[in-house]
Amino acid sequence: LNVVIQVVGSRGDVQPFIALGTALRRYGHRVRLATHDNFAKFVTDSGLEFFPIGGDPADLMSYMVRNPGLIPSMESLKGGDVGKKRRMIRQMLHGCWRSCIDPDPISSRPFVADAIIANPPSFAHVHCAQALGIPAHIMFTM
Repeated sequence: LNVVIQVVGSRGDVQPFIALGTALRRYGHRVRLATHDNFAKFVTDSGLEFFPIGGDPADLMSYMVRNPGLIPSMESLKGGDVGKKRRMIRQMLHGCWRSCIDPDPISSRPFVADAIIANPPSFAHVHCAQALGIPAHIMFTM
């Protein structure tokens, strides 16, 4: 199977999915880990295929610290944080969709996902699975 693993978050969020992807590869599956650009080397050093979804985990974490509830603070509204976050989310949603259907960015080897594994903050998992008619497994690794 072609399995795409979509992860939004920190290095600590990505690391357990690398272990999962490595195990799936041992069983003969092609595994693509789709996450933030700054984890590309971490993913490829493990032997997994990397796909960039965009977004900056440091910016996401910073926003969440400044806005711990569902409603953004007045400071965030005045500072333009909401617009910046919307652009980043749009980029990540598009990146997650592309991770399911685009060829490998380095080798150009075709790829269409047969299954999606994702952490909840990756947002697009359910929509991608529904559009492609494939299963999605959403999981926390804690």
